[in-house]
Amino acid sequence: MIIGADYYPEHWSVSRWETDAAMMEEMGLTVVRLAEFSWSKLEPEEGNYDFSWLDEALNVLSAHGISAILGTPTAAPPKWLMDKYEGMYSVDGYGRIRGFGSRRHYCFNSPDYQKAARRIAAALGAHYRAHPAVVGWQIDNEFGCHNDEVCFCGHCQREFRRWLKSKYATVEELNRAWGTVFWSQTYRSFDEVIVPGYAQCDGESTRNFCHNPGLLLDYMRCRTDNVAAFLDLQVKALKEAGCSQPVTHNFMGNYDHLDYFKLAKGVDFVSWDNYLCHQWQQSSYGDAALAHETMRGLKQKKFWVMEQQSGPAGWSVMGDTPRPGQLRLWSWQAYAHGAQAIVYFRWRACLFGTEQYWYGILDHDGVPRRRYREIGQTAKELTRIDEMLAGGGPVSEAALIKSYDNAFSHQFQPHNPKFDYNALLRSYYEGLMQNGVSCDVCSIDDDLSRYKLVILPAFQLVTPPMAKKLRDYVSRGGHVVLSFRSGAREWNNQMTERTLPGLFREITGVTVSEFNSILYGDPIPVKGPFGKSEASIWCDLLEPDTAKPYAVYGGDYCEGAPAVTVNAFGKGKAWYVGCDLGADAMELLLGDVLKDAGITPPVSDLPKEVEAVSWECPDGQKVLFLLNHGKDPVSVPVSGFSKELLSGLPAAQTLTLEGYGIGVLT
Repeated sequence: MIIGADYYPEHWSVSRWETDAAMMEEMGLTVVRLAEFSWSKLEPEEGNYDFSWLDEALNVLSAHGISAILGTPTAAPPKWLMDKYEGMYSVDGYGRIRGFGSRRHYCFNSPDYQKAARRIAAALGAHYRAHPAVVGWQIDNEFGCHNDEVCFCGHCQREFRRWLKSKYATVEELNRAWGTVFWSQTYRSFDEVIVPGYAQCDGESTRNFCHNPGLLLDYMRCRTDNVAAFLDLQVKALKEAGCSQPVTHNFMGNYDHLDYFKLAKGVDFVSWDNYLCHQWQQSSYGDAALAHETMRGLKQKKFWVMEQQSGPAGWSVMGDTPRPGQLRLWSWQAYAHGAQAIVYFRWRACLFGTEQYWYGILDHDGVPRRRYREIGQTAKELTRIDEMLAGGGPVSEAALIKSYDNAFSHQFQPHNPKFDYNALLRSYYEGLMQNGVSCDVCSIDDDLSRYKLVILPAFQLVTPPMAKKLRDYVSRGGHVVLSFRSGAREWNNQMTERTLPGLFREITGVTVSEFNSILYGDPIPVKGPFGKSEASIWCDLLEPDTAKPYAVYGGDYCEGAPAVTVNAFGKGKAWYVGCDLGADAMELLLGDVLKDAGITPPVSDLPKEVEAVSWECPDGQKVLFLLNHGKDPVSVPVSGFSKELLSGLPAAQTLTLEGYGIGVLT
């Protein structure tokens, strides 16, 4: 297990470096990430490189047994570079240049910026390719983290036209795919195709520009390919410079404005930045768990947390300070879901700049206090457990399918302003969590045969091969859950002319005869084996063909109409959930689905706020992590386990977890 911190020696006096390194060693840190925002210090003038300060920092750190991940500094291009070459800045949907003064102020498609990025990556690679303390590389930093970084400049327009020509070959095929006959938007050549910036019918939000849905979807797909190409050019520069260390990029968990499955192909391992409470958001532990599983699912292997929250965080204001025990808990949650390294952001709060309020392991004064001690304890615990469970990892019998193409489509036309694709995914994921069942997150392209249950919420964009894959999966004994809006569109973002749920109608055995986006009306009651709930966003009126009703609507003109159905198909079953449901109803519904699919939770009657994650070791040893995300002690009924590994004591029938406490059973 690797434990480390994000360190910025350039922010501090050289005389402090030795003190920092000694303190890191004392608390059990073995790696730092360096230099990802230091371009102006590494290359103060074009072609004039200064790596002496970084060499010295590496020498100090390595003397204390600390190695480094080096970041290519392309997320923060220096002023001299931006001044020298025109057209490097990104442009927003209103045609305004996003200027200097923050970070990520560049366009991925600028040829001059690509050349500069390749040069700095190559120079760093040539200098550090054989350095014994450099164990890996991070490319750039958090692609897409500001204003979603959608650019509409001339470079992007040129690249978009090239991308479209490669995809469609003829403009006639593009016109057909997008349906440009609508509103007389037909193009005569690829040179006429626009980028989807501000137009006549648009409001204030660039996410809701009212362009052709096919154009919008293809622009997002093209953008992912552009970012992937920018990542790849830096990876290639490092490899050509002779670097053999593994390469990563720090993704952003549940972020869904880039296709992470595509980007992950360009790196050796996935890493991501995990913040649960900051200025802009307080995440639930389900949010974090879903993000961990998504990151693990990108390459179907363990990942790094390259930035793990270590203090209160914000830019102009701060989120809550993590309570005693929460930093430890969040780290254990990451490990349980497959993190093989946890790197805390940041070592010490900075005295200057935009992130003065983004606190680290140490405060501004550099004095070790409660957070330092808690993270030090955590580092020792995780290292010890990881040695005991060597080679083990999470195992799941259920999978949640995430589709970035569907995420893009839902962003443009969400059907209802209360609808959020990520929130719907989370509701299913947390429903499984409340049943004590671990769940993988994967792509529709992955092998589904190893799962007993596959869940595809709002999977509206679908191709015939995808539908056949699910048909075969269910007919052979798999269980599938589909929700409202599934099968509603073709892959090019046109609405389907098939009767809903479109290509999923055969396996679900149901017809959607009518639907209601509940925008202005009252929520509609729903009743079933889970008791009473209500639909507040969407309801499909279902007519079973071969399916059996599971739950029905309990009011309004929908009274008595099926809301949830289950259909036997071949050796398996397909569930169709025609509405949104409250958390309690979702938990009970999925409990019945799990039972039907033959999935038995490792713990019965799991208390609220307690998360269970199942592992298996190479020798077949079963392990269960229990994480109490509540501040109060709870008792968890457990049986079938022989030992609690943290305490080393024999397992009892009941395990008591303190507030923010952890148990590891085997």
